[in-house]
Amino acid sequence: MGSLDAPIDMYYWSDYRCPFCRRFERNAFPKLVENYVHAGAVRVIFIEFPYLSDASMTAAVMDRCVWRTVRDDTPRAYWRWHSTLFDVQGSNNSGWASTEDLLDITSDVDGVDASAVESCTNTHRTEIEASIHSEMDRATQFGIRGTPAFILYNRAEDVAGKLVGAQPYDRFDEAITQVQNP
Repeated sequence: MGSLDAPIDMYYWSDYRCPFCRRFERNAFPKLVENYVHAGAVRVIFIEFPYLSDASMTAAVMDRCVWRTVRDDTPRAYWRWHSTLFDVQGSNNSGWASTEDLLDITSDVDGVDASAVESCTNTHRTEIEASIHSEMDRATQFGIRGTPAFILYNRAEDVAGKLVGAQPYDRFDEAITQVQNP
């Protein structure tokens, strides 16, 4: 999300079943998008880190399939789907992230074809899971062990900062300022 030319990349590791990710999505994230992403200062790179359960992996695989089906024609539909999942997130023990429930949720998101997502999930699940596991292994090399986790990286200055947890907006604002002006 955001301009490819943004001077700061915000790598954001998340799990759709993580209640702290939901808190971040509802509180700090909208302000970050409004103040930094829309202004062209920060680009968000969303990375799945489905460590909580098998259902987390199911949601992560579906995430990839939603992106594959909308990226060329309606990329904003991906963020509608992404936000919807956090909006409807149930408790960790509710089973809300089953394949069937996720497809039902997907069918209600404007611009996302649930049958195309289901087909992608059925056809590419093994390949997508392998890719996600590889990314999770890489994340652990950066010290990422849970979600939400963030690395802010200023490419021009080669300066990075890390935040862990559902931090308030002010903490992100401070971290962005630190990597902007090292």
